[in-house]
Amino acid sequence: MGEFTGLLDLLTALFRLFGLDQSAIMPAVALMIVFFLLAVPIGLLAQGRRVSTGREGMVGEIGEAVNDLSPEGRVFVRGEYWNAVAGEEIPKGTRVTVVSVDRMVLTVQRIP
Repeated sequence: MGEFTGLLDLLTALFRLFGLDQSAIMPAVALMIVFFLLAVPIGLLAQGRRVSTGREGMVGEIGEAVNDLSPEGRVFVRGEYWNAVAGEEIPKGTRVTVVSVDRMVLTVQRIP
């Protein structure tokens, strides 16, 4: 409960500093409570989301072989053309999934 009274004291000092009436304290506290009731759950949800950028974000993406991968070639993933390596021969036009990323080369496998 001490945090709440400390917050009220801080707000009272700020209102005095800016020459505002103390009757505005409760609406300000109410707005802060509503803000934190919305902001905290949104922040927690953002922390639990899957990574969507960088190397980690590429793993699991679906693409298409632009030319025959035997075992090297090019694939089209996320709107971009990438150099790729596959553990097996993959014909042109086959859908592939990204297994890993090593520098600027994707390791892919055929989608069954």
